[in-house]
Amino acid sequence: MPPGTDAHPHGDLHNPDVAHESTDISIRGVMWFVVILAATVIIVQLAMAGLMKVFEHYEAANDPFVSPQAVPAGTLPPEPRLQTTPWQDLKEFRAAEELSLHSYGWIDQKSDVVHLPIDKAKALLLQRGIPVRTGAPNDPTEGTHVAAGGESNSARMIPAGQGDMSTAGSGPAAVPAGGQTPTPATTAKKPGGGG
Repeated sequence: MPPGTDAHPHGDLHNPDVAHESTDISIRGVMWFVVILAATVIIVQLAMAGLMKVFEHYEAANDPFVSPQAVPAGTLPPEPRLQTTPWQDLKEFRAAEELSLHSYGWIDQKSDVVHLPIDKAKALLLQRGIPVRTGAPNDPTEGTHVAAGGESNSARMIPAGQGDMSTAGSGPAAVPAGGQTPTPATTAKKPGGGG
């Protein structure tokens, strides 16, 4: 093929038997369809907006009578209210506790009662000791494991000031007044030497 020519080496590629069909689609028909579809959508939207206005007017005309004592709309109910953000409430509660634990402040200013930081309060407690009531009668069973009067878990009566006697060696009342521990009772042996 000589340079400068644009002829195909196999000859002309135009096929006279195959051509573009100009009658398969109508551009004018497609344009009319788009215009009619857009107009229909706009008409439907306007009709729905008008219908919503009619419904709002009907609802306002048929609203029930509202008592003058009714709470106005948008007013919060009185405390305590349901928690809507419990995680935030817990965070604020813990922050307030931390502030109270590590700061000074008044509990009752008229009675001169204050709260101290926890570390300072512990140091003062160790330094001064725990206050003790004076003149209170001493209860010998206080701070011991002696059961109070009442019923045990199996409905047996327990006298006040004595231990539960349901098992040997339980409670201080199982030890005799002389301070000697009781000797275990001998048990009868089975015939044949079995225990």
